[in-house]
Amino acid sequence: MRKYLSYLLILFFGLNISSCKTEVEFPKLTTSELTLLVPQNDSVVNLQNRSAVTFAWKNSSIVTTYNLLLSTKSDLSDALVIATTANPYVIRSSQMNSLAKTLGIGTGSTKKIYWSIQSGKSSQPSTTEVKSFTLQMLMAQPLTPGNDSIIKLDYAALSSGIKFSWESMADYTNYQLIVSTNADLSNPFIDTTVNGTSSEVTQQQFQNVIENSAYALKRYKGNTLYWNVKVGDKFLSSSSRKFKLYGTKIFTDIRGTETITYKVAVIPSADGSEEYVWMAENLRTKKLNNGVDLVYDATGQKSWNSQYFTPQEALINASTPVPDELRVNAGMYYRVQMIGDNRSSVVWPSLIAPAKWRVPETQDFLNLTNATLNYCNYLEVLRASVAYPALLSGSRQLDVTKMNLWGMNMSSSGINRVASPGSLYLAEFAVVNGPYMSYAINSINQCVILEIGASTGKGNARAIALGYKAPIVVRLIYKGDD
Repeated sequence: MRKYLSYLLILFFGLNISSCKTEVEFPKLTTSELTLLVPQNDSVVNLQNRSAVTFAWKNSSIVTTYNLLLSTKSDLSDALVIATTANPYVIRSSQMNSLAKTLGIGTGSTKKIYWSIQSGKSSQPSTTEVKSFTLQMLMAQPLTPGNDSIIKLDYAALSSGIKFSWESMADYTNYQLIVSTNADLSNPFIDTTVNGTSSEVTQQQFQNVIENSAYALKRYKGNTLYWNVKVGDKFLSSSSRKFKLYGTKIFTDIRGTETITYKVAVIPSADGSEEYVWMAENLRTKKLNNGVDLVYDATGQKSWNSQYFTPQEALINASTPVPDELRVNAGMYYRVQMIGDNRSSVVWPSLIAPAKWRVPETQDFLNLTNATLNYCNYLEVLRASVAYPALLSGSRQLDVTKMNLWGMNMSSSGINRVASPGSLYLAEFAVVNGPYMSYAINSINQCVILEIGASTGKGNARAIALGYKAPIVVRLIYKGDD
C-alpha cells in the first residue's frame, strides 16, 4: 500500500512540474504583431528641421518591454539596442544625432538607417520586419564661446587670445568664422576663413573694435556680440551664438604732462536692470582737469595752503602716520574746500573730474551699497582685503570668500570733521579693520561714509559733516553710457 502511494505522489508532482513549465513558456511573435509604423519606410528624417524623431509600432498584447534596433546595415548586425516600454518612443533630434554618431555617421552627413523592434525578453523571439529611413544629420555646432557666456578683456593680457571653436563637418576642412555686433551677422568685424575647427582672436583685436566708433559699442559696460561659422553656403547653427563682451576696465586720464591710468569696475544695480561704472581706485592727480597744477606746499598735510597731499604724508595725528595697509589704496588726499571758488556755488567737482566722469552724490553711494546686499551683508564685495587682515569691520566678522569680488579696492582712509580752523589731521576712521570707508561727495561741507548700519546691521551709506579744509579721498563715477 505504501509503495502504491509513493507512485501516486511521484505521478502527482510530475504532473504539476509539467504544468508549471507550460505556464512560463511564451509563444513566438509574428511579424504582424510588431508591425512598424513610423518612420515610414524609405522616408527622409532631417534633424535640421525637426525637434524630435518618433518611432512607433503596433503593440503586442504579450510584450511589455521592447528593444528598438538601429543599424546602418540591412541585416541589423552591430545594431544599437535601446530598451523601452514606451510606444511611441520619442528621441530628441540632438540625442538622435548623438546616437547616429555612435553608428559611425558623420556630422552634417546623410545616411540610410535600418530599424526594427523586438521583444525585450529573449524568451520571446520575433520575426519582425526591418524598415529604413534616410537620416540627415545636424550640422556641426559652435562650441566656444558658449551661448550667453561673458568675456572680460584684461588690459594686462591684450596679446592673449579668445578661442572660437566648433565641431568638425564630414568632408570639410575650411570654415568661415563670422563675428558681428548684429544678430543677423550683418556688417561683421571678423569674417575670415579658417583651416580647422578653431581660431583665436586676440583681446587687442576686440578692444580695437570697442574703441572704433563705427561699431557704437560701449567702452565699459557689457556689449552683446554674435558669432557663427559658415560651411559652404550654410551656417552651422540655425541661430547665431551670442556672448557679452566687456572692454578693458581701465581709464587713462591725461592732464597736460601728467598721464595716470586707473582701474574701472562695472557694478550691477540692485535690481539688475542697470550697470554703474566706477573708478576702482581713488583719484591721485596733482592737476586740475585743464592741466593746471593744484597748489602744493612742501609741508604737505601740515600746511594750510596745500590743496592736496600724498598718502605717504597722511597723518592720523601729529605723530602717527596712516597705516601702510591703508596707504596702498588711498590715492591723494584733497582739501576740496580749497579747490576753486566755492563761495556762491560748489565748483570744485567740475574742476577736478575729467570728461565723462563726475564726483558722486550721496545717492550714488547708496545705490552702490544697496547693490551689495544681493551678495553680502557687510560690503565685503567692495572692501580691499589688505585693509581688513583680521576680517573684521569694527566688530563685524567679514566673509573672506566675498572680499573685493567687485574689484573696487575700497578701505578706510580717514577724515577730519572739525568744522572750524584747527586740526588738519585725519582724526577719524583711519584704522586698519575700521568700520567706516569715507569719500568725497559733490559738496564742500559733507562727505559720505560707507558703513554697517546701526539699525539694520547691513551695508549702508550716509552723509556726514566734513571739517574746515579737511582732507578727503575722491572716488569718481562715470556719467557716460558707453
